[in-house]
Amino acid sequence: MKTLILYATKHGATEKIAELIAEELPGSELFNIRKSPAPSLGQYDTVILGSPLTAGRIRKEIREFSKKNESVLLGKKLGLFVSGLSDTGDEQYFETNFPPALAAGAAAKAFLGGIYDPAKCNAFERMVIKAASKLTVYTSVINRDRISLFARKLSQ
Repeated sequence: MKTLILYATKHGATEKIAELIAEELPGSELFNIRKSPAPSLGQYDTVILGSPLTAGRIRKEIREFSKKNESVLLGKKLGLFVSGLSDTGDEQYFETNFPPALAAGAAAKAFLGGIYDPAKCNAFERMVIKAASKLTVYTSVINRDRISLFARKLSQ
């Protein structure tokens, strides 16, 4: 089974989660869509799409990729994950950010946590996160148990 983990990241948390998923699925290929165009999906049996959530929205690159490639993705085993500091509304994020057929047909969907690193945020981002989450220091809420469960669902 050849697996592509395609993600977009802003501050690196989604990339870290993608790497942890790859550890659970040996032989997976990681690809940051923000750095260069995505590879052809034809060679992959499983495709995993991941993005951080910002104000309830996934990254534009992943949203556009999923719409453009919806018909191809429907023929693959599909995993969808989102990262962020909140831990609520999992299903809602998939339904509102991905094409309905992809959200409904995904073999695995998960909210996998995130990282807040004030050193990687600008002043406005720090202010918003402090107001919304009361965080002021480096905080990781990556959920390794959920990552393992997510990977197991895709390896079956």
